[in-house]
Amino acid sequence: MKNLKLTKIVVTVGPAIENPKVLSEIIREGGDVFRFNLKHNTPQWHSNFLKKLKTVAKGAKKMVATIFDLPSSNYKPFRSLLAKLEKEIDFLAVSLIKKPEEIEKIKKANFDTKIIAKIETKEATENFEEILNVSDAIMVARGDLGINIPLEKIPYFQKEIVRKCLEKGKPVIVATQMLKSMTDHPLPTRAEVSDVANAVLDYADALMLSEETSIGKYPQKAVSMMAKIATFWERKRNPPFGIDFEIDHQTKAVCYSAYRMWQTPFCQKEKIKAFLVLTKRGMTAQMLSRLRPTLPIVAVTNDKFLARRLALVFGIFPVYLKGEIYKKRTPADIKKLLDIVKKEGFATSGEKVILIYSEDWKSEGKTSVIRVQEIP
Repeated sequence: MKNLKLTKIVVTVGPAIENPKVLSEIIREGGDVFRFNLKHNTPQWHSNFLKKLKTVAKGAKKMVATIFDLPSSNYKPFRSLLAKLEKEIDFLAVSLIKKPEEIEKIKKANFDTKIIAKIETKEATENFEEILNVSDAIMVARGDLGINIPLEKIPYFQKEIVRKCLEKGKPVIVATQMLKSMTDHPLPTRAEVSDVANAVLDYADALMLSEETSIGKYPQKAVSMMAKIATFWERKRNPPFGIDFEIDHQTKAVCYSAYRMWQTPFCQKEKIKAFLVLTKRGMTAQMLSRLRPTLPIVAVTNDKFLARRLALVFGIFPVYLKGEIYKKRTPADIKKLLDIVKKEGFATSGEKVILIYSEDWKSEGKTSVIRVQEIP
């Protein structure tokens, strides 16, 4: 079975990774999500890079997500680009948010793109729960946050924000200066290694590289180092404790039951290698992910845009399956799904997965079936 990294890595694009060979290595080393910082380069440059990324990711047979990152004041010059590339942009990260109304205003602009609120102002920390409720994901943008609040408070807000995102099941990215010295050096400082490890111990969905990959001398090494640290600490940390997980919905309850079943001595003795979920809107996959199991979550969907967006979420390995998959399951259908798990290298014949889906395929949000299934 693959030695899997479950924490996602967000790679900021730039001249350092323009070469398709370098870009391919970045994806192979663990790059899951690519951030386009619209403060730098032209709309045409970003459009060209996006095309290159799509080609390289297709060749690597990996589902990657994209984030377009812009200050609210920088919105108008990029409006035509965002409209043109709407179906290719998975997330829009918005800077200097202070209150939830700002997120709602952007959502009304009719973009289908999901919104990431960047928490980097004092007001955003004060209004965080309201901002979280209207956002699709959160970024702890520690650079500007460190200008707007006392530095000693940054770790506190990082932990609080990640915890609240976990309770809701919304993806959260920890960003800024994680391996900054690797912009110019092939190895990070010991403090940077500890910083990455602590973000993993906080249960962040994703960790972000900025200048390390956009203009740095060692972009592949930075991604590889972050992947090594994350993979090691994911297996060393304890399950989430003291998190008040919201369980106010059938799907959330079923996912929690599947997770608790996996934790039982019986399941721990079995050769269970992955969770396999069928998901139409991403809820089943995300509600399982927030519990932070150390098994991969293979999420099968027939929505290509959803498959890409799930690449940001902890532990989820999205699989796009064309055609109608939301129907009553037959043994042949189940076998087809299990074959995907085997083909993708998550498990081999004789090993087992925990399969989660809805028996009533015409109803959304009604996940109802948990079954332990052996790979044929």
